[in-house]
Amino acid sequence: MNYLTPLPFLLLATTTLSAQITVTNATFPAAGDTLRLAHATNPEIAVSVYTPPGGGQTWDLNGLQTGVTEEIIFKPADQGSVGAQVPGAELFAALPLTAEAYYNVTSTKFELQAYYGTVPYDIVANHVFDYTPLWTERYAPMNFFDIGATSSNILEKFVPADFSPLLMINLAAQTNNAQIDSMRYRTALNRIDVVDAYGSMSIPGGTYEVLREKSTRYSQTRIDGKVPPLGWLDITSEAIQAGFNGLEVDTITQFRFYNDIAKEPIAVVTFNSRQDAVTNVVFKNNLIVSSTSDVDAPDPSITISPNPAADEATISFKDFAPGPYHLVMADARGQIIQEKTVQVSDNTLEQLNLSRLSPGMYVVTLYDQYQRMMCRGKVVKVGS
Repeated sequence: MNYLTPLPFLLLATTTLSAQITVTNATFPAAGDTLRLAHATNPEIAVSVYTPPGGGQTWDLNGLQTGVTEEIIFKPADQGSVGAQVPGAELFAALPLTAEAYYNVTSTKFELQAYYGTVPYDIVANHVFDYTPLWTERYAPMNFFDIGATSSNILEKFVPADFSPLLMINLAAQTNNAQIDSMRYRTALNRIDVVDAYGSMSIPGGTYEVLREKSTRYSQTRIDGKVPPLGWLDITSEAIQAGFNGLEVDTITQFRFYNDIAKEPIAVVTFNSRQDAVTNVVFKNNLIVSSTSDVDAPDPSITISPNPAADEATISFKDFAPGPYHLVMADARGQIIQEKTVQVSDNTLEQLNLSRLSPGMYVVTLYDQYQRMMCRGKVVKVGS
């Protein structure tokens, strides 16, 4: 971490330094660890954590209500499905939608080395996205006054067949039928972290001494097309018009609260772009009873059959908690074709009417009652 000490903090140090904790690399995840987290259904109450910098503070989030819970299980990288493609990685963690994250761990940094998946992009199969340089997720040691910066880039190449045919047809219409033989995503990531406060935080099931890190992340993703003989051209505007997702400039501000013993963050509070409202809270889940051995929690999933289908297809649900879910069906451009509420139980079957749709690929997404994405599936409509 690059250490800088702002003068106002320095003046405060003589009276407050002794009350602070230090978060060490002992809190970095290791192989065999399971991090248990909960997503709050009432994140708005966490706006109270936006307090001025300084020490000796008290943040009370006991009123958070637990919604979706998750377990992140860390295993040796060579046990991941693409571990051989991420040389040097030490750990991997399975993510929803069959995605995986690969990490490098040093004495001072916990770094994201690669992501294997599709979200938020429009490729039709999982792909390895390498971070260059590695993206630092955690620093150690972490102390009050610390300021750090990290940056990374992603540059991954694809062929047109890696995208749905309908999406490529739309792109051709936007580029005057340019002969694109390759495509690539370009993502630039930058983050500034300031450990600006410390104190005591209460969440459901526990009270912890914490450091507060204000983290501001800036990201930009663009897409290029290789058009002979011109070479690589920026086609981001045309791709957006064609319906490509994930091409955006984004700023995310979070307050992250870390304890010197717990491996989970005690809370991560995400604010909107104006920083006047909370959009999401993830916190350490103290309400799960651990078993003698960790078992991967099953992710909700759907199966669509037949697939491809002509006029009608059936959705079956697996590992969903019973209750109402919001079903959204969109075409390859992201335009919503159908949406409805479905009641899911153990034996639920839901019919999809495809008879009025044009041939092509469609994406079916399920959201819970708090608008969190649970899973996604794809169905190909063929001529009847």
